[in-house]
Amino acid sequence: MSTVPDVSVVIPVYNTMPYLTACLDSMVAQTIGAGRVEVIAVDDGSTDGSGAELDRFAAEHPDLVRVVHQANSGGPAVPCNAGLELARGRYVFFIGSDDYFGPEALERMVGRADELGSDVLLGKMVGVNGRKAPGVFEEDVADAPFPTPELAWALSNTKLFRRELVEAEGLRFPEGMAVCSDVPFTLRAMAKASKITILSDYDCYYAVKRETGGNLIYSTGPVEWVHAAERIVAAIESLYGPGPEREALMYRVFSREIAKCVQPEFLAADAPEREKFWDAVAGFCDAHLTEAIRAQLPTEKRVKVSLAQAREWRLLEAVIREDAPGFLVEDGRVFVRYAGFREGRPDEWYEATAERVVGRLVKGIDPVDLAWAGDRAAGFFLEYWFRVPVAGLEPEAVGVSAERLVRAKGPAARRSVPVAEFHPHDVAAEVELRPDGDTTVVAARLPLAEVAAAPGRWSLRGHLRMGPFVYDVPLTAVKGPVERQGRPGSVTVDWGPKSHLVVHSAGRPSLKRRVANLVGLKPSRK
Repeated sequence: MSTVPDVSVVIPVYNTMPYLTACLDSMVAQTIGAGRVEVIAVDDGSTDGSGAELDRFAAEHPDLVRVVHQANSGGPAVPCNAGLELARGRYVFFIGSDDYFGPEALERMVGRADELGSDVLLGKMVGVNGRKAPGVFEEDVADAPFPTPELAWALSNTKLFRRELVEAEGLRFPEGMAVCSDVPFTLRAMAKASKITILSDYDCYYAVKRETGGNLIYSTGPVEWVHAAERIVAAIESLYGPGPEREALMYRVFSREIAKCVQPEFLAADAPEREKFWDAVAGFCDAHLTEAIRAQLPTEKRVKVSLAQAREWRLLEAVIREDAPGFLVEDGRVFVRYAGFREGRPDEWYEATAERVVGRLVKGIDPVDLAWAGDRAAGFFLEYWFRVPVAGLEPEAVGVSAERLVRAKGPAARRSVPVAEFHPHDVAAEVELRPDGDTTVVAARLPLAEVAAAPGRWSLRGHLRMGPFVYDVPLTAVKGPVERQGRPGSVTVDWGPKSHLVVHSAGRPSLKRRVANLVGLKPSRK
């Protein structure tokens, strides 16, 4: 190409077959037009055929793809820097070789950046195979402030950068980092940018989690994560003095990079190796964890880093193993009963009052029994028993109700809402609480007549008020009554395939009505 391209796409490549093919296909499919884009792929010593695949694409598309082969450097920083040295475009974009673009991605991003004069542009990212994308793409933002708590979580280099800014600031990727070498680069670019733009109306970038979990962020050990966190902190401190900007970025380091170090997969290492992991985390916390950051962390992360900093390895590993810890409600506060709770450690480590804990709560709710009770004189009801992993609940904080389902609508998913916004469902049950150690057994008596009056499908739901939220969750199926005689008439109740109640009610027809039906006449109401 003789003209200067609008954008140079740099692809660092190391053993990403077969995902690499989809990445390269997405380059060829771009609508931006011939001559406006160049692709610089740097093969960092691949051994799985990735290098040959790059050569094949370069041979088929010589005006688009340029390939550089080099010895393995141990990380993406070196190949990214090599590609950047060769880039000629007005903008540069770095893409992971296991990811891919939407067809209009480059055309839309370059057009928007030119229109607004953006130095950095974030094209909408979506996750594939369970990979998470930053939560900053709710709407277009022409000139986004930085740093904010939201953009602090969007520091990968998968963005459109104005190359003039990159060269003016001398931006290059720090080498020697096993992971996150893009964060210092992106952090400085965004801190120095005159305008940052967020493009949210088109799926530009598909971030893929490999089925084998081979992405660097899923295969890097705790010591390397701590080393990366130290490099990121150095970059933050070089750009921002004490204040809310630094605080937002430091919180991100603890909530992401340091939280990555205390995951269950690292428990498989032998004891001396695990102690090295946790000691690295402890040292980082000693140097950088403030009480303000500790208080902001979600309970699970707060407990883990606090136990690590206290060098309480046994308790730390117990917390890492816990899948569904219980809760305590006390004086309006909500505590998670992780290992070590109320054993001499600050209650504040374990407090979750301001958090939405619906996922952890639902994991611990167990159905116990469903029975048919009552009599004709007093009325029949369904009695559903279930156990919740919460101690200290007051009777008024727990309710059960049935929600009428219409047409193809299934039961609503679990949800949490502020107390003032919660509205009970169609039929309320009478509820009795029975504390049982660290849990509470709930007996709910649902009046059968009210449910049978509207035969069909119902969602049986429990709602618990904990702190400022009401947790409204579907109650799951247990073996229940079938073909029971209730009131009014004959009532059949069973569980549907998605844990909803199926209610059929058919009154016993009189002899006069049955005869009338046989002869095709409507019976008289007399």
